[in-house]
Amino acid sequence: MSKRAAIVTDDGGGPFQALPPGLHHDLRPFFSDITEEVVRAIRTEIPEYARPADGTYMQAVHRGVDHALRGLLERMADPDTDWEPVQATYQRIGRGEAEEGRSLDSFQSALRLGARMTWRRVNALVDAGLLPRNVLGAFGEALFLHLDEMAAATTAGYTEARLHAAGELQQRRTRLLDLLTADPPASAEAITELAHSARWPVPRAMAVVTVDLGAPAAPPTAGGPAAPSWGGEPGMPPTGTGQAPVQPGSGPATTSPADGPPLGRTRVTAPPGTGAAPPPSGPGAVAPPPERGPVPPSPGAWPTARPPTSPPGRVPIVPPEFLARFDVRPAVIVVPDPEGSGRARDVAGALQGLRAAMGPTVPLQEGARSLRWACEALELIRRGVLPDTELVHCQDHLATLLLLRDDDLVDALVERRLRPLEQVRPPQRERLAETLLSWLSCGHNASEVAVRLAVHAQTVRYRMRQLDELFGGQLHDPAAQFEMQLALRARQLRKDSTMPADRRAPL
Repeated sequence: MSKRAAIVTDDGGGPFQALPPGLHHDLRPFFSDITEEVVRAIRTEIPEYARPADGTYMQAVHRGVDHALRGLLERMADPDTDWEPVQATYQRIGRGEAEEGRSLDSFQSALRLGARMTWRRVNALVDAGLLPRNVLGAFGEALFLHLDEMAAATTAGYTEARLHAAGELQQRRTRLLDLLTADPPASAEAITELAHSARWPVPRAMAVVTVDLGAPAAPPTAGGPAAPSWGGEPGMPPTGTGQAPVQPGSGPATTSPADGPPLGRTRVTAPPGTGAAPPPSGPGAVAPPPERGPVPPSPGAWPTARPPTSPPGRVPIVPPEFLARFDVRPAVIVVPDPEGSGRARDVAGALQGLRAAMGPTVPLQEGARSLRWACEALELIRRGVLPDTELVHCQDHLATLLLLRDDDLVDALVERRLRPLEQVRPPQRERLAETLLSWLSCGHNASEVAVRLAVHAQTVRYRMRQLDELFGGQLHDPAAQFEMQLALRARQLRKDSTMPADRRAPL
């Protein structure tokens, strides 16, 4: 069905053909008075048109009424009169109402009021014997057909203008989102100017949420381990106890394979002079992963344009103050003042269980950083490193984001500091790595390590003698100890993730 409102037409003249010849001549002398009565009634009964101090506006109302009644007389005189110019006039009126930000309620009320006043006056002329009574039926049908066609033409113009305005507004909001997440950042003046034209109240701060459309967050497995956390992050149990880390804010949801291609590696930069960030395309895009296979890491990833063949996912319904793009993968939502009252509820209501990550709260000119962190966190969720809860906040996983931002760098660190563990068999290697990480974390206190690992203190001391033989002076070098701890924690995260086996734990 066309978006343009249907125009009522009367191909054969209809009721106008049934009017007695010469009736328009009989009515013409009275139409000036009818015009004045209709204008007075409109000013009196419709508040929108009651502007006695605005002479220009009232002249426009008077011209509109006069045009409508003269058009009626012309059709009465010649039923075959071309309707197109009149139709175009009322379509322009409809567009004008839309551009002024008004609804059509007042205008259509004015049309109905004008028709009633005209009908009432013609009835009075019949009662006074100035017109024959047998004209009333045909005249009434012609009058209300004329009214219907004017209303339909006005609605068509109004609808067309509203659709055009809505499309322009959405384009401005899309450009604004790109501007807010551009790298290098746009100026504050450019952001404010575009926000005003996009009818977006400028907030004090913002955060970016990236969403896997069509990929609900996974429910927690009963009795099974969750994705690990480490290094002072909330919910980390003692190493070696077998307890799953408790992640704040996790809750039940449904699960399905991720929808759409993974994040591309091409960084989006702003074209010169615009500050806007177009979606990347071409060789930088990464091919979609297999349905249940691991997703390769893509550090520093940014959203890529959604291919036309991608299966449609469920699109969140966001509040009007949010900015969103669902034509990129992952989808991007800008949340204004994310720390404000009710914002967490608004975000949760929009996501409805979809897998998502929220970047840090940043000033408006640092949106690229929030987007970058959110993309990296979403990638870690896909790999199983971060918990697959409904919404992961980057601020709760800063250490993990820092440590796993560059897999090649982690590989180099593991190779440099943990190579001595290659000298022992895998089962013993795991026990020694677990003991070394606990010893480094507990300040070299064997008794505390024993409690954490639920083993005897003598067992800890025996393992530490083995580690001393393997690592030698490195165990007493503060710089080496720090790097060993980082490497061991990265190794632990990789071991429990869904990343390819050759990248999980090099040792």
